[in-house]
Amino acid sequence: MKKIYFFFLFIFSFCIHSHEFNPAHLILNEESDFSYSVKLFYPQQYKYNSPEILYPSNCITSKVSKSSNIKNIIESYKLECSEDIKGKNIRFENLEFLTDALLSINFIDGSSYESIAGSRNLEITIPFEQSVYPLAYFNLGFDHLLKGVDHIVFLICLIFLVFGFINLVKVITAFTVAHSITLSLSFLGIVTISQSVIEALIALTIIFVALDAVDSRNKKFPWYYAFGFGLLHGFGFSGALSEIGINNNELALSLLFFNVGIEIAQLAIVPIPFLIIYFFNNNKVFQRIKYLIAMSIGGIGVYWFIDRVIGIFI
Repeated sequence: MKKIYFFFLFIFSFCIHSHEFNPAHLILNEESDFSYSVKLFYPQQYKYNSPEILYPSNCITSKVSKSSNIKNIIESYKLECSEDIKGKNIRFENLEFLTDALLSINFIDGSSYESIAGSRNLEITIPFEQSVYPLAYFNLGFDHLLKGVDHIVFLICLIFLVFGFINLVKVITAFTVAHSITLSLSFLGIVTISQSVIEALIALTIIFVALDAVDSRNKKFPWYYAFGFGLLHGFGFSGALSEIGINNNELALSLLFFNVGIEIAQLAIVPIPFLIIYFFNNNKVFQRIKYLIAMSIGGIGVYWFIDRVIGIFI
């Protein structure tokens, strides 16, 4: 029976992607009245599934030139409009593969606007009045955590090791403080580590907490390695933010809102498994289920680790 279980776990691992955060970034810089230079960034792996942008009917685009860097395809062109685009709609098509698209508009008067489109909200209406807060980065942070399966399964295993509300607060606080530190340091370029190495180490943290969750004897002080592992996960969060970039004059605020979005998503996830464990932890059937979940997460973590280590050298 165990052999069959691990066989299906191995096959299932190939179907699970640790990150489904593949954002595009559309940047419009107004150079003169109603005339914009445009750059569209999207990941290299989606060059045959690039997003299609539908502008207001009063706008026309010039010929597109394409270039690329290590991570992205870059499309550059001009957008000429006969009137202001404020109050008009910009629609994103073909976002089935790209999970999000960030729109950044820098107007000639010094104001700017940012918003995010996804598969469920393809159309963005540009408001007449611009917000002073970069709320789009809050949405990006929130989406990143919810779509980052590796971060979620790490949190679940961490909760398996926690008994009592006070201990939960210690663990979540330690993890939050730690990843906030490295998210900021890494994005600002103060500390730099290869993203491929970080992703492999994150998979290793998943294996570690999964093994600890399987062994019920090691539950006493999870907060300190929650802090240590949080430092690694912060580098992962920074890598996701670096992929899309910050194209406004509010760097500190954008970074803060991205981090707050991550925290809110984290707080939305944590109570459910914690309450389930709190009420059913003494149940023998639940203990067996918890064991299988921890083993499954550990097995998937092993697959991710091997896959990412191979990716470092390819």
